[in-house]
Amino acid sequence: MRTEQLYALRSEMEIPLDVERSSLELEQFQNECLRPILKFQHAALLRYFMSQSSEAKYPPLEKDLENFVRVKLQKEMVLRNVLMGMILGLMSVEEIDFFARHKSELSRRLVNMLVQRLTDGIPKTCI
Repeated sequence: MRTEQLYALRSEMEIPLDVERSSLELEQFQNECLRPILKFQHAALLRYFMSQSSEAKYPPLEKDLENFVRVKLQKEMVLRNVLMGMILGLMSVEEIDFFARHKSELSRRLVNMLVQRLTDGIPKTCI
């Protein structure tokens, strides 16, 4: 029941993929699970990140902003873990098992996608 409900939520957030391209298992997981969850959770992830960075002065250049976000996620493990939990909480049990088996690589990919989403989502008025 829970798995079907999670998949139903995600189907509303489908991301067009190149089906001709043969994908590795990890890449398929990234595209079929992680990306739709990140898209679905975008506003919540961004709001939480900004609430935890409210005292910070955001750098004016996009390249510097991306580095700022990356360093913040590297140094502030509680922030990173909460954001990761917001994503993992929307995975099925089978997906969590797969994530656990490939934790190192998928965590790296997930942080990279989070950095990009957060960087792109920070309003220009904050910079």
